Amino acid sequence: MNFLDKDNAIPLYLQVGSFLRNEILKGTYVDKLPSEHELMDFFQVSRATIRRAIRKLIEEGVLETRQGLGTFISIKSIEEWLGHLSTYFDIVNGMGMKPNIRLLHKGIIKTPQDVLSIFGTAEIYETIRLRLANDMPIVLEKQYYPLEIGQKLSKYDLNNISTYDILENELGITLWEAKQTISAVIPTIEEKKLLKLVDNIPCCALLSTRLVVDMQKEPCEYEKSIYRADMYQFCINLTRRMKK
Repeated sequence: MNFLDKDNAIPLYLQVGSFLRNEILKGTYVDKLPSEHELMDFFQVSRATIRRAIRKLIEEGVLETRQGLGTFISIKSIEEWLGHLSTYFDIVNGMGMKPNIRLLHKGIIKTPQDVLSIFGTAEIYETIRLRLANDMPIVLEKQYYPLEIGQKLSKYDLNNISTYDILENELGITLWEAKQTISAVIPTIEEKKLLKLVDNIPCCALLSTRLVVDMQKEPCEYEKSIYRADMYQFCINLTRRMKK
C-alpha cells in the first residue's frame, strides 16, 4: 500500500512525519519507533527522507533519540476529564508534565459579535494567552470578561497563573457552573504559527467555548480556546441508564 503521494507539492519528509505523528497518536507506536531500514521499506523512500522526517519530529518534541538504543516516543496527549472546572495547571501537573502560560495580550476591546449576545456591552475586557506543556504550545485561549472584572484583572500578572484562582481567591467571585461546547475547526495561519503546527500541511484543531457563571447565573468569563488536536483529548465517563 502506498501511504505517500509523491505527486503532491508537500515534501515527502513532511508526509512521512505527518503519518508517523498520527500513528503515534492512534497508539500504533507506543514506546519505540521502527528502525530506519523498516521505515524505508514501509514508505519506499530514501534514508535521507526518513532521517529528515525523524529530525523534524524530534524538533517538535514528538520523538527523542537514545544513544545506541534507537528512536523513542517522547510525547503523550494531555487528557482533560470533563464534568468539573479544573485549572490547566491541575490537568497538566496530573499528567506529570510542566505547565506554562504566557500572556500575549490584555486590554479593553470592542465586543466581538459572538460575545455581544453574552455580555450585552459595547466594550469588553480581553486576554489572550498561550498554554504550554513541557515548553510545547498546546492551547491558544481568548478570554472575555465584563469591564468591572476585567479592570480588576488588569492589576495582576496573568503569566503562569490560573484566572480561576484570581477570580475566586482574590476577587471573591464564586464560579458556580459552566457550559462548554467542543467542535472541530481549521486553524488560521496565525493560530498554526503560535501553536507551532506545520504551516503547509492541512490539519484540524479543537475549538472549545466555555461560559462560566456565578451563583446569580451572571456571566463572569467567556472563553474561546483553540487546542492542538494532536496533543489534547477531552474525556468523559458514561453510564447506561437502567430500563424500567
